Amino acid sequence: MKRSSVLDHQSVKRGRKGGFFLFKTRAGQLGFGLIKIFLFLVGLGGLSLALISGSQFLTSSPYFRLRNIVVTGVNDDLREELIKISGLKQGESLFSLDPAIIRRNIETHPWVRSVSLRKQFPHTLYINAENEEPVAIVLLERMHLMDREGVIFKEFERDDSVDFPVITGLSTGGTRNGAYLKGVASFLDALCSVDPRLSVKSLSEIHVEEDGALTIYFNQLPFKVFFGKDGFIRKIHSLTDIIRHLRAAHRLYQVRSIDLNYRDSAVVAFTGEVV
Repeated sequence: MKRSSVLDHQSVKRGRKGGFFLFKTRAGQLGFGLIKIFLFLVGLGGLSLALISGSQFLTSSPYFRLRNIVVTGVNDDLREELIKISGLKQGESLFSLDPAIIRRNIETHPWVRSVSLRKQFPHTLYINAENEEPVAIVLLERMHLMDREGVIFKEFERDDSVDFPVITGLSTGGTRNGAYLKGVASFLDALCSVDPRLSVKSLSEIHVEEDGALTIYFNQLPFKVFFGKDGFIRKIHSLTDIIRHLRAAHRLYQVRSIDLNYRDSAVVAFTGEVV
C-alpha cells in the first residue's frame, strides 16, 4: 500500500510540472501574438500616415495645378459658358478634381447632351461636350425643342432657330406624348435615310392624331400625306414613286392628299376626285 501511495504521489507531481510548462508555452505564444498585432498596427498606422502625407503633397503641390482647360465639341460662346458652370478654378490641383461633379454641373446646360472628361497631367483637363441637335419644335402650351431621339430638351427661346418642322396635335400633360414623340423621331430618321430631298427642312408641320398616327405637311408640296404610325421607310419609298409619277403626268399640284396607310397601294385624292 505504501509503494502504491508513493507512485501515485510522484505521478501527481509530474502532472503539475507538465501543466506548468504548458501554461508557460501558451503564455509565450499569446505574448508573441500580441507583439505581432502591435507591430501590424504600427505598420498600418505608418502606411496611413504616409498615404495622407502623400495625398496632401499631391493636392497642394504647384506642379499639379490646373492651368489649361480644353473644351471641344461646342462653339466658342458655349465653351465659355460651360467653363463657368463647371465649377473649375484655375490653380486647383488636378488630383482634387471630382469628374462626376464637373460632369453633372456641365450637363445642367440645356444645349449639352453628354460630357466626357480626361485629365492630362500635370496641368491640363480636357472636356468633350456633345451638343444637343434639335430636329423639330413641339407645340404645347409653349414651344419646345425636340432632339433626334424624340426628347424635349429645352423651351424655345427668341434666339433659337425656327428652321424646323412644328409638331402639333399633342395635349399638354398627355400621358402618351413621350411615345408619340418617339414615333415622330422614328419618322424623321427614316425620312433622312431614304431620300435626302425629303429632309427635315422640307417639312412644314407634323400633326399627331389622337392615336399617334402622323399627318405630314411639306413646304414645297401642296397636299398633306397620311403616314400612319409605322412602316415609314416603305411608305416614304412609295411617296417618292407617287410624286415622280404625278410630276410626269403634270398633276402634282392638283393633289389634295395622299393616304399611305395601305399595305400595297395608296389613295391619292385630287381636287374633286379620288384615285
